[in-house]
Amino acid sequence: KQWYQRRVAITAGGDAKLAVPGGADLVYNLTLEDFEQAKYKYEMSNAEKIEFAEKAKELGTEYFKAGKFDLALKKYKVITEYLEPEAEDFDDMPDSDDEDKDGEAEKSEEKDPEHERKSQLLQVASYSNQALCLLKLQDGINAFKACESALKLDPKNIKALFRRGQSAEMSQEWEDAIGHFKAVLEEDPKNTAAASKIKFCRNKVMSFKQAQKKKYANMFERTNFKEPEPIKDENKVKPDFSDDEEGEAIGSDEEKPQEMEV
Repeated sequence: KQWYQRRVAITAGGDAKLAVPGGADLVYNLTLEDFEQAKYKYEMSNAEKIEFAEKAKELGTEYFKAGKFDLALKKYKVITEYLEPEAEDFDDMPDSDDEDKDGEAEKSEEKDPEHERKSQLLQVASYSNQALCLLKLQDGINAFKACESALKLDPKNIKALFRRGQSAEMSQEWEDAIGHFKAVLEEDPKNTAAASKIKFCRNKVMSFKQAQKKKYANMFERTNFKEPEPIKDENKVKPDFSDDEEGEAIGSDEEKPQEMEV
């Protein structure tokens, strides 16, 4: 049973066809006609995992276009959760010969080249789209991590490289951002968006350095350091080197040695 308040359920004028007066509260009785339990990850074949991931990607794109970035992020995360390889648990290894054969069949299926190719493409797109959602949600740190995960699978992915630069830019790591955007240009020299971002970040670095220089210059001006002046002692008497008896200074002409005759 679902109850709706009048302000959202019906217009003020009501509905004559349904015999509902204006401003009335509505109560709906909902009946679940059918339900299908979704399979767990370990129950799915490789083909089913790919199909599931593709549907999740479509839903995530719909949510993103509708501006529901948090819901889109959840759908994109589901893709990597289902497609990333699982760690082997040696404690649960099969003991019987039949179970060994089943395990070998599953192992061979996991190594299917076509599945691996599709899985990697979906994972890279998922991590890249996660980064895009996180940027929209102003979470530059986790956006950077998502880009790094995408680049581990595809080091030359342009979208992941560019969004990594955006993540650093959001965190105001201007010089790091410049390096990341340069990596974009190494793969795509004609990428005008990356070139524009490099120029923007360089201006930010220059502005920051100028602001720091001005800040410390003003700091030293306020302190106004000066060399201390020597203290004069007026009571100090200068020494008298004059001869009291002769009245002539030491080192006069009479005391000078005579020059040696040639």
